[in-house]
Amino acid sequence: MKRSKESIEMRFIRARALEDLAKTSDEDLRKEFLERGEDIRVISAQVKEKLRDATAGAMRHRVAAAKERSILATQIQPTASKRPALDRIKEILEEVFRREPEVAIAFRDGKKQSESDLETVYDDLVRMGVIKPEENDD
Repeated sequence: MKRSKESIEMRFIRARALEDLAKTSDEDLRKEFLERGEDIRVISAQVKEKLRDATAGAMRHRVAAAKERSILATQIQPTASKRPALDRIKEILEEVFRREPEVAIAFRDGKKQSESDLETVYDDLVRMGVIKPEENDD
């Protein structure tokens, strides 16, 4: 509990410091640094480096997360050998469309879907997590 209270207090202090910094003009900041004998160019370079590091870290994190999602998506991608029989795919799709009316498909030129179309729809719904293949395989 104490740690949580300290965390809340630190967030409050950071927020107030950032508000104060935002309200302070560039000229006033320059004066403060010069009065303390600090070089503005050095401070500017340090800030740029920290921002670059933070940005690079965030980008690495996003790339790693995207890579993980990509790996997971390819792991659950059904192959023809893992798909149920075509008749079973039709039953599964009918059940999905009844159970989840927001999931729908369009027919080309008012015709029925081909076998490969149905397999593709099945694969897509598995990838989206609408269908769990392990529950439906025969």
